Amino acid sequence: MARLKTYEAIIIVASILVAAFLMIAPWLTKERVEERLLNNTNTVEVAPIVRIGTLRGGVSTLDVIKAEGIDSRLGFNASVVLFSKTLDLANALAHGDIDVAVIPAEFVAKLREGGVNVTILAVDFYQNQAVVARNDTRASSLEDLLAGNATIAAFKPTGTYAMFRAYVKTLYGVDVDERVVNAPPPQLVEAFSKGEVDAIVIWEPFVSQLVADHGGVVVASFRDLWQRWDGHVGDNGVMIVYAARGDWAAGHGDLVEKLLQARSEAAREWNSNRDLALGILMEQYGLSRGAAELCWERLKMEESTHLTSGIVDNILAVWRLAREGGYIHADPGSLAAGAFWLPGRQP
Repeated sequence: MARLKTYEAIIIVASILVAAFLMIAPWLTKERVEERLLNNTNTVEVAPIVRIGTLRGGVSTLDVIKAEGIDSRLGFNASVVLFSKTLDLANALAHGDIDVAVIPAEFVAKLREGGVNVTILAVDFYQNQAVVARNDTRASSLEDLLAGNATIAAFKPTGTYAMFRAYVKTLYGVDVDERVVNAPPPQLVEAFSKGEVDAIVIWEPFVSQLVADHGGVVVASFRDLWQRWDGHVGDNGVMIVYAARGDWAAGHGDLVEKLLQARSEAAREWNSNRDLALGILMEQYGLSRGAAELCWERLKMEESTHLTSGIVDNILAVWRLAREGGYIHADPGSLAAGAFWLPGRQP
């Protein structure tokens, strides 16, 4: 009888232990899971972010980088910040609100002249701007527009207008500033379609939109004006570059190289994949198919990953033109030290 009671006691104790274990097991498991999750969270790597500013309505390889997810595949996140004015974009870069800007080359010279440490990382594309006139003006050249009373319009707070003014001043000895009407691109297109202006100085994709959809005629391309200028280097002048704050670039060399790789890959995609480019132009910029096709034919991207000595010479020539036109005053050579990201010779 005593032995039976002993067995019963053992069974009772064992039952109590099992019950207790069953009660606390979920908490033990939960704690283990939470601990595992915590450890996993601590080891997750977040892709570095590059804040890239660009103009609203301005085509660039950045469109392809985001559309194709090239940045994610290369291990970083290109966070796009849109601006309406080139001056605002330049100021954001100068103040450190963004890391990189897709910006006109002459604006980099303007920033460096003002003491801002900005470094050009790569060229995105060359001058695609044009002077587009209405058919009924019967103007066949820029000379015709300048000689008459034609109303010329442009968006003045842009690199396009700065270079147009430089071209006209150096080639014709005329300062056109007082006779040029200032308005943002959407208003320029509307005024053109209504016949309120005779000609517009504009960039892509607006050039193709005016020609394909509004009967415009290109009476002067910046490429032609570049070749007429005595100081030109190469067939066309650099228009848009990727530029970074110098201190940011110096401290993020590996990230800069990833960005340059992404930009170069995007340039090759744009140049070779017509359907991709047309899709971007029609979906993101609202172009008709005819305008998109013309834009793709007129706008090709620079495919090289890094700057070359020839490209640097071209940019310095752009800066000289900007100086001749009164946009900058410093000698471009004095602005060149530390201005270019070159393989093995970073600033």
